[in-house]
Amino acid sequence: MQDIKKGLAKAYLNSGYSCRLLSEFEAAIEYFDNALPIFRQINDNTGISRTLNGIGNVHLNLSSFDKAIEFYDESIYTLQSIGDLNFETSVLSNRGLAFQQSGNLRASLNNYLESLSISKSTGNPVHYSLFNNLGIVYHETESFYESLMYFNEALKKTMAEKNLIDESFALANIGRTYIYTEDFSNAITYLSEAMIIMKRYGNRQAETQVYANLGKAYMKMRCFPEAIKYYNRALKYYKEIGDKSSVDHTLCELGELYFELNDYRTSKQYFMDGLEVSEKINDVMNIVRINTGLAKLYLKFNDTEKASGYLSIAEKLAESAKSYKDLSKISKIYSEYCRLEGNYREAKKYMDKHYIYLEKLNNLAEANKIQAMMLGHIKEKVSHVEPAYYFNPPKEKVLSKA
Repeated sequence: MQDIKKGLAKAYLNSGYSCRLLSEFEAAIEYFDNALPIFRQINDNTGISRTLNGIGNVHLNLSSFDKAIEFYDESIYTLQSIGDLNFETSVLSNRGLAFQQSGNLRASLNNYLESLSISKSTGNPVHYSLFNNLGIVYHETESFYESLMYFNEALKKTMAEKNLIDESFALANIGRTYIYTEDFSNAITYLSEAMIIMKRYGNRQAETQVYANLGKAYMKMRCFPEAIKYYNRALKYYKEIGDKSSVDHTLCELGELYFELNDYRTSKQYFMDGLEVSEKINDVMNIVRINTGLAKLYLKFNDTEKASGYLSIAEKLAESAKSYKDLSKISKIYSEYCRLEGNYREAKKYMDKHYIYLEKLNNLAEANKIQAMMLGHIKEKVSHVEPAYYFNPPKEKVLSKA
């Protein structure tokens, strides 16, 4: 009887994995919820840990970061009870990604580096997704050439293992980074190569992220009709798969695009639509970004009162999340606000804060580099690479049916 129950639980678990990879998130949760009580009933801690990690991954895909972290915590606790260090490194990496997407880069780095440390101590190879995630951290701290080093390391590993799906993730991350180094030709080339693979294997969520990043590339090039086309396609698909955080993020991107076009009425509408979605799901980082965008919009018309209100909300949330990147932008806008008010002393003070936050970002990146060097994962001198997207976490280990 126990073998039958175990086989049934594994079947539910594997079905959950398949549904998540197909972006059928509600069905994935249902299968995982069926597997978990059976694994608990038969006291199968290996199955319990994998199921908890699988549920966490679905919540991560849906941008429910707090829920994802709760399930990862429970999975890690279970893994530590049975001494499964190998799978613990994967869950730590997933938890790091959840912290990263919620804006907590320091907690994210701690998880990634702990995962690296365990891999080093056990002599196990580092999963390429961890290099991808470290690349994203460097990207967030605007250390683009360091991030490209990690992304290229991930690309080499995926190509060596002939893992085309994860190769497409690395290609897309490299393409996205090229956007920020303003090498738009290479950005579009890498993103397009990633898209070809993703379409072949039917990864709708990753494909949609490529559309969004192509929209960003064309917007940076000021090719606005192309940018609008790709952003609208991304918005449509994000709505279809239920990724609400990416919906409000894309609405914010469109708000910024129309701001650049001086179509302030449309810009405001996209910002307000995005704010409504982000507040419903408590997506803190997008709330920060949209309030920052609205502040810029109202400053354009010298409406300092409304701008101040939006900036105040954004600043409090960014401080709570310790998002130095957002705080640097907010401080710069506050400086402009004070200048419009004729308060040049305060304007200078906020501009100084802008540079202080940028320095903190740089210090965070440098601390990560030093720790990674100590673990032997990067060289002291970063070679020049020819220049996120948060993709699927490290692949779950599918349990074979009994």
